[in-house]
Formats: sequence, structure tokens, C-alpha cells
Amino acid sequence: MIILSSYKDRPALIVQSGRLQAAFLYQDGGKMISLKDRTDGQEFLVQRPGEEYKVLEYDGSYVDSECSAFDDLFPTVDPWTPEEGDFSGLTYPDHGEICRMPMEVRIIGEKVILSARSKLFRFLYQKQISCGAGGGIDLTYQITNQNDAQFPFVWAAHCMLQGQDDCRVLTPFGEENPRVMMFGPDSEEERPLPYDRLVGFDAEEGPTYKYYFAERVPAGFCGIQYGDGKKLMFRYDKKKIPFLGIWLNNGMFQGLYNIALEPCTCPYDSPGNAMEHGIVCSLRPRETLTFTIRLMLE
Repeated sequence: MIILSSYKDRPALIVQSGRLQAAFLYQDGGKMISLKDRTDGQEFLVQRPGEEYKVLEYDGSYVDSECSAFDDLFPTVDPWTPEEGDFSGLTYPDHGEICRMPMEVRIIGEKVILSARSKLFRFLYQKQISCGAGGGIDLTYQITNQNDAQFPFVWAAHCMLQGQDDCRVLTPFGEENPRVMMFGPDSEEERPLPYDRLVGFDAEEGPTYKYYFAERVPAGFCGIQYGDGKKLMFRYDKKKIPFLGIWLNNGMFQGLYNIALEPCTCPYDSPGNAMEHGIVCSLRPRETLTFTIRLMLE
């Protein structure tokens, strides 16, 4: 079921499937602003207080905007300016371009199709939202490079989930799989930190840190399990989304308590940083990348 609605002072589209209800802001990059369990009302995504939504302007600061819930990040996470090639001198915006852009909306039956064209680069970005099998919600992406040159990029989910002391991060990796820290305390020896859970909320000193698994995912899933056994899962094609980042924030970042799941096409937060690690992710001229993420309760 698709419902026209609003979130704070922004227009929204609500999609219901099985136990899940998701709300999307089509004027704000197609952001999933809310994801709820319809049976008990549990909100999974980080919400900000206030009645007015802090719009991310095209040239604005991501962390000074609403900075919540689930944004699509494309074509980068961190800002990046290629030094050579067809896109040299063009800066990929912080947290990408898509989350800053209004999207065109089409509703076809029980499907919502959102689309936007880049202002900086020649690509077409489409996101289809529909009901999936098993009461899930499917997010199907089509990203087309309309350039006559290779287009280096990162696509990443930026899904900020509300933290609880009894949450556990679910991944297809084991303790023995290597991780690369992106940011966090200078010395893990001073305060050993877990990779799969939060350590307790402290708005002043609760550590915030992010890592990537160094290897490609052996299976296409990640998720979070709550103390009552409820699991919120992301399921996808491991060949299309081969890497996974995890961000754990115990309060130091903006007084939030959250776990962020970041399945992605390319790790290390920018195409340039990934290249330095020997990983290249790009779209060939006129190539279209298509993939689906299914969100479901298990």
C-alpha cells in the first residue's frame, strides 16, 4: 500500500508491506526517513527532535542538516576531487550528490519510482520502492552513466539505526576476518572496543568509530538483532554490493546513540581512497548498474 503523507514539514510517501512501514522524502534525495514495525510501533531509524526538517541544501553541510535515518550516498561518502582523467578538478560533494537533490516521482500500481539527474556529472539515478517477498520492502536501484568516459563512484547505504544496549550487529563475517578502521579512538589498546555492539550511551565521551571489512562479503546480508530476538535484515546480491562498513556511535557524535549499516559497492569512503587500497569501482560509458536491497523483519 502507498500513502501520501508528510514528515515534519516535508512531503512524504509511505509504503506498507507485511509488518513494515517505511516513509520516504522524495524532495530530499529519496531518503527513507522512517522505518517501523507495524505490529508494535517500533521505530528503527534515528529520528531528530523538532517540528522542522533541516533540509540539506545542494551546497550545504551534511552533518549540519537533518543527518538521520537512511540516505543513499552516491557517488561518494567523503568529498573527493580526481586529479586526473575526464572528471579531474570536479569535486564529488560530501556524502554524495543524490542525498541533496529533489527527485521526480512516478507511482505505477504498487510501485514508487524516484529519479534524478546529476547537476555535476552525466548520470541518471533511479530508485524503485515496492513490496517484496515475505513482507519485505524492496529498494531497486538503476544508476546509468551517460558519459562517454569511465565514471569512478561509490554507492553506499547510510542507514542510521537507533541504538539499544542489547543490539547486536549481524554480518556474514567472523571474528577472524580483518577490518580496516576509518576513524575512532587513537589507541584501541587504551579502550578495547567491540565490533558488533554498542558499549553504552555517553553524550560527552561515548566513542564513535567506523570500520570496513577488508574482504568482500561472503554472503549478501547484514542486519541488527534486538534483545527480544527481533531481526531487521538487509539482503542483497553480494556481487553487486560486495563490501560492508559499520559505524558505531555511543554518543560522541551529536549526542546520538546509533548503529549504522553501510553495505556498499566500494569501501573506504571515496573512489580515490579505494583506489589507494587497490580497489576500483566504476561504470563504463553508457553502463547501467542495477541492484536490489530487501529490508525485512525475521
